[in-house]
Amino acid sequence: SPSSNPIEGIHYPSNRMIAVKSDTVDLGKPADFPSFGWDNEYGERNVDVPDFHASEHMITNGEFYQFIKEGGYRSKEYWCEDGWAWRSHRNIKWPFFWEADGPAGSHEYKLRTIFKVITMAWEWPVDVTYYEAKAFCRWKTERDGSPTSKPYRLLTEAEHHTIRHKDHNLAAVRKDVSADKVMVTSGEDFPVGSSGANLNLAFSSQSPVDQFEPSQTGHRDTTGNAWEWTEDHFNPLKGFEVHHVYDDFSSPCFDGKHSMIVGGSFVSTGDEASVFARFHFRPHFLQHSGFRLVASDDDAPATHLYAGNFEGQVAARDAAKAEGAILTANEPENVYETDDSLHMYLGLHYPTSGSAEGVDPILAHANTPSHGTRFPQRVAKLLTSLNPETTNNHALDMGCAVGGASFELAKTFDHVDAFDFSENFVDTAKK
Repeated sequence: SPSSNPIEGIHYPSNRMIAVKSDTVDLGKPADFPSFGWDNEYGERNVDVPDFHASEHMITNGEFYQFIKEGGYRSKEYWCEDGWAWRSHRNIKWPFFWEADGPAGSHEYKLRTIFKVITMAWEWPVDVTYYEAKAFCRWKTERDGSPTSKPYRLLTEAEHHTIRHKDHNLAAVRKDVSADKVMVTSGEDFPVGSSGANLNLAFSSQSPVDQFEPSQTGHRDTTGNAWEWTEDHFNPLKGFEVHHVYDDFSSPCFDGKHSMIVGGSFVSTGDEASVFARFHFRPHFLQHSGFRLVASDDDAPATHLYAGNFEGQVAARDAAKAEGAILTANEPENVYETDDSLHMYLGLHYPTSGSAEGVDPILAHANTPSHGTRFPQRVAKLLTSLNPETTNNHALDMGCAVGGASFELAKTFDHVDAFDFSENFVDTAKK
């Protein structure tokens, strides 16, 4: 595979737009479904989906290359206000996981995967932020025109469910629990069969967008490979109730500043590999997420909590400051940087650390979750007990917190990379 100038049909497949007939989608996970679910998955909503066109597969690195080469990252007109502010602040010139592989301006690239840098895989889905995906849509509309009266856009949550494989969609799963493949299928077996997918850690990286069979609508990778950005704000369904144990998982993100992602990625497991998954991230975050082109003569059947759809966050922040809504210097913006959170995590990871002083790791109370202590170490031991096939004897601990699993893994692996977004956690672990 070349490092530049990929050729459509040779280095990456053509990506035709496929018409999809109107449909009605019933969102929401049944309360009695026998698997774990986040609170935002429960409830109900009936959505009428008008006719639309969607690209056969997600946009590939090869397709996105043309956007880069033709100055997409230099052209402000393709970006929303917040997107351009983010791009300028980060001085982004190409997707985050691409690495320059030649002189400046040569547009030669390699691809950084989880464990190593490889030759650019032009046929894999491009891994980008919401901002980059929307900029591509505007560029594509200007360059090639849309097949409908409205410009190209992203998929919506409801549209996503209309193109999923009929044997494993919402309707099928409500009739038969095993139709939700993650309930009965190992990662090793997920790629097998006519509805095979790169999901549930079937592979340790993304894969070619045309590797698996299409759904009945002709669309590929409707589940797995990479999450898909949508036009929807993260939102509650009718009947939503905050979960009493984890009350800040969903509610703080019903703010019009989080975009829904659907379908799961190669690394999604458990609940996030389920047909009922409803996940979300800020539009500048990276989450193994790509996108699919969509066009329709009708307005997108998306749920927006506030006007603007990520176009007016700068103004929203200014308004919040004017109203005194910004946290004071004495109120840490990130709860995971507080000493209270640090102490709780230390008790979970190292419950014997205070035994000499007679301090219990968790203060006794009704339903004390004492079974949760040393959970990170137990997970690490479970991994090593499975005797995984190793190549470089390296391990990666993402979201390591205060290092309980990291140090346990270090007993088996020669090299362990561990990281967490809490500086307080990492600094403590180093001690």
